[in-house]
Amino acid sequence: DLEMMDADTSIISQNSSDSEPHYHHPACDPPPGVDHDPKEQWIALNDMEGSHAPIAPVAIERLADFGLVTSLNESMWAPDSKTEKLLRKCPQWMHSTFKPGRLQHADGYKDLDNEVLVWSGGFKHGFYGSDLPAIRAAGIVNTSANALLDLLVDSSRVKEYNKMSLGRTDLQVFQDDMTQQGPFGKSITKVMKSENKPPMVRKTLKFVSILHAKELIDGSGYLIVTRAVHHPDEQAANNAITSEILMGVNLIRKIEGEDDRCLMININHIRSPMVPVMIAKRIGVSAAIGFINDIRAVC
Repeated sequence: DLEMMDADTSIISQNSSDSEPHYHHPACDPPPGVDHDPKEQWIALNDMEGSHAPIAPVAIERLADFGLVTSLNESMWAPDSKTEKLLRKCPQWMHSTFKPGRLQHADGYKDLDNEVLVWSGGFKHGFYGSDLPAIRAAGIVNTSANALLDLLVDSSRVKEYNKMSLGRTDLQVFQDDMTQQGPFGKSITKVMKSENKPPMVRKTLKFVSILHAKELIDGSGYLIVTRAVHHPDEQAANNAITSEILMGVNLIRKIEGEDDRCLMININHIRSPMVPVMIAKRIGVSAAIGFINDIRAVC
């Protein structure tokens, strides 16, 4: 879905003797233990020597672009019944959450300040996970865009807003300073392991993902994208279930004239073996609403 097979993806010519699959261009060979799928292409994020693989910055840039486009693509999202009713009171809200730039706070917005707007949709690319629903949620948070960014990227603070979290650990940090230019631009880019323990579930849920956070090019806020990655040293134990963030987006947008408030737009597209497809949408909606309200509770 990241269109990694076009000619400008390869760092050097695939015909070059220096070109290595996964490191310089995508390859169809999966990591050990992963079933082969001819529609899938894999790349390496690190070079096994403590740094990033040459192709990794290209892939992460594509992931960020895809996440931003997905969050603002109105055609792929349908509001749920409650959101549809709320938007009738203030129809400009619908368009505002899909427009880039700072949010222009207009009359009627205050009526929705404590609400969470929810949309559902799906990815039609036909690749891995396209059979599962995706959820889009939006809500006002009473803190600055910068403070919200700091909260979400700091692994040591996850338990402040996620009551199910058993902790989040940074496995490899490629960049950790958004003020300094690096291979991944001015960003925070890292691989993380997260563990959650939902109520009434005997096993823990384990996620291993890449996180990439950066400021939007127009200065109107910040973008955080996450996606599952395969880490050979972090396979699930018998008491854990490996789940995957197929596409995760936190789009944090500043509000014109209100430095202490921001709009958060989230995309959740998750695969978990413990969640049957038939109830994935209902559980996803509940989790999306709960996440924004939990963030509000600590801000």
